[in-house]
Amino acid sequence: MIASSSSSSTLVRVVRAGAQGAALLWRRHDTSSFTPAEKAEILIDPYNESPKYLATYPARIPSSLGRRVAANRFVSRFRAGVRWIACSQPRTIGWIRFPTTGTILLIASLWIFILVRSLSMRPYYRSRWNVGSPPLAIRTGLFALGVFPFILAFGAKWNWVTFVTGYSHEKLQVLHQWLSHLFLILSLLHTFPFVVAGREIRPNTDGKNPHLYSQIYYSGWVAHKVYYWSGVAALIPLAWLCWGSATPIRNRFYEIFKYLHFVSAILFSAFFYIHCNRVRFLLLGSWHYLWATAILYLSSVVMRFALLFVRNGIAMPKATVELLPESTVRVLIACPPGHRWKGGQHVFLNFIKAKPLESHPVTVANAPWLHPNAKAGARTMMILLRISPRSGLGPALLELASHGTSTPVLIDGPYGGLMTSDLGVNEHVVLLAGGSGVSFISSILQDLCERRARKFEGIRTKKVEVHWAVKNDEARAWLDDHFVSVVALVPDDFVRIHFYVTKSAIIQDVVEATAAAVAVVEEKPNAQESLTSKGSITSAYILKHSQQPLSSTPQPWFATHRGRPDLPAVLEKAFTSCSTTEAVGIASCGPAEFTTAVRNAVAHRQKQILLGASTGAQEVELHTEEFDW
Repeated sequence: MIASSSSSSTLVRVVRAGAQGAALLWRRHDTSSFTPAEKAEILIDPYNESPKYLATYPARIPSSLGRRVAANRFVSRFRAGVRWIACSQPRTIGWIRFPTTGTILLIASLWIFILVRSLSMRPYYRSRWNVGSPPLAIRTGLFALGVFPFILAFGAKWNWVTFVTGYSHEKLQVLHQWLSHLFLILSLLHTFPFVVAGREIRPNTDGKNPHLYSQIYYSGWVAHKVYYWSGVAALIPLAWLCWGSATPIRNRFYEIFKYLHFVSAILFSAFFYIHCNRVRFLLLGSWHYLWATAILYLSSVVMRFALLFVRNGIAMPKATVELLPESTVRVLIACPPGHRWKGGQHVFLNFIKAKPLESHPVTVANAPWLHPNAKAGARTMMILLRISPRSGLGPALLELASHGTSTPVLIDGPYGGLMTSDLGVNEHVVLLAGGSGVSFISSILQDLCERRARKFEGIRTKKVEVHWAVKNDEARAWLDDHFVSVVALVPDDFVRIHFYVTKSAIIQDVVEATAAAVAVVEEKPNAQESLTSKGSITSAYILKHSQQPLSSTPQPWFATHRGRPDLPAVLEKAFTSCSTTEAVGIASCGPAEFTTAVRNAVAHRQKQILLGASTGAQEVELHTEEFDW
């Protein structure tokens, strides 16, 4: 009643105001010749209830100009040229992986500028040791000091670069790694001139060098000048930080690498601070520069942990673990209200009952739709995690799955995803995944389907293709039910899923032999479906819980293929099937070779657009994720 009376009084005021305006209009005109109908018309203001467009003009003008500029042929070809450079990627050589061509050009430009600026100026050395420090050492040292804050900024999970630009931390890791190697080279170029110039024998005029030591030996190990020993002490952990981060070492000993990397970073930062503080460069601001760097990095750390506390709350979320085929577990996390994420994002999880001190990066496999302006309620987060049954986190998660118990988890994130783009603005979307990379595209697929089902503003997608490559048929059980529920939201022709099995089916003889072996084990009196003393799970438990039945009902939107997908052919077909007015959006996640093939196929299409291709899609957008960084 209160709301009704309030709205009625508002309506009365509006009508009264309209009548007053009409009365003023009545007095302004001679109405003696008006008919009764015309006089009544004056009392009605039809513009009071009409839409007001003035506020929409500022938003419509840039949008209209943007569409016109994007449709311009020259602009389209220029954009394709930029994307061609940004997408193309050299193939891996062994374990050496190169970034994209655009990133290589950016990094190479910085390297060339700094190294040319450092090495092109002469002299490199002073005439004598006591005249002053070698100019080459001073230049390279200050350049290294200038690079240092960017290394920390690009290495933090929550950082100010991401906050300003929208590019997530995993996309900045390549800059973090290559700037670190540049820092190491500059540090060596800073060190060697002191070694060369320090070979000069120190005179014994003051009687303090009777053994006639060299200048550098006397300064560092006799006089114990702090800026010499602190420089050497900083150089040792720096070398490990760079060379110990090589892909084979990082992948083979990830947990050890992570702790050593953290400890080495602390040691290096401490010695580097001492080194710069004692060099007496205060007029050049080196010490103050380090304080500014520390504030920049520590603010990122504080913000990350503040968000961690706000998102998890006092009572941590609970997770249940379910065993799936192909050494995979499904983790279902009951997230508290207010915790929201988008398709393609990842989180870092700490399993309190499993490995509480280890943080594991995982991609969220689902993305329940939520209006951007709505408050997130309690939702379930689904994680697919490949494990090793005998090492790492695997045995602990298998034990939780075998007992059916839940565990508190600490959720750090979400991070990444399609932060700077929206695949929903493209008419044709292609989602590509290799192995467990399906977690990335499954959440994007759910987001697109739910937005399409709700006819959400801005969604222009008409067709979604999913191409998923795995080794064995059993991997389909990972997301079989998820795909069925998601595809049911949209029309039959909206989604097509192509499932590629790269290995042939398991030979029946092997299956029968394994089943017989398991039967023998189960006949033993003490055989149990539990973990052994070494933390590994019995083969009976794995076989029983991994042979889950797949959906036998044929689905019109699901097709199974034998062999590896021909990624260039798949993408070329998607490009040519579109009209020149349609755009194609691509998202990919998989091993390094998989992602490189996708990038180069898209780069080839961008090159065709640049050279004036007259058929097929003229707008191609690509977003890629990889298993590691």
